[in-house]
Amino acid sequence: MTRFRMFGIHLEQFAILTDKSQNDALSMNTEVNFKYAEEGEKIACYAKFDFSEEQQRLMVLAINCEFEIHNEDFKELRKDGKTIIPKALLEFFAVHTIGTARGILFCKTESTQFNNVIIPPINVSELIQSDMVIE
Repeated sequence: MTRFRMFGIHLEQFAILTDKSQNDALSMNTEVNFKYAEEGEKIACYAKFDFSEEQQRLMVLAINCEFEIHNEDFKELRKDGKTIIPKALLEFFAVHTIGTARGILFCKTESTQFNNVIIPPINVSELIQSDMVIE
C-alpha cells in the first residue's frame, strides 16, 4: 500500500444559484481531474459537482484536495524516466476527495433549502480509466 497524506483542502467554487427549487428531480454532473507536482511528490485531485433541475443550474461545488506520497513509496512509482501513478491510487484519492466534498456540501447548505441535497455514491472506477503517466 502506498503511504500518503492529505495536506490541503481548497474550496475552489461554491454557489447556490437560485432560491427556488423543488429538490425533487435534481440531476448531478461530476468531473474529476488530477494534477501532478514533481517537487514534493504531490498529486491534486479536483472534483466538481453541478446540480441542476429541468435544465436550470441550481448549485455548483468544486474542491481541490492535495495529497503527498511518502518519498520511499514515490520512488517505486518511477520507472524508465516516467512516473506512473496507478489507477487504484488515483481512485483512492478521488474517494477521499468526494467524501470531503460531501462534508463541505453539508456545511455550506446548512440552514438552506438545499441541506437535503447529497452527493450520492459514485463509482470512481468508471470515472478514472487508466494509470496517470508522467513523462
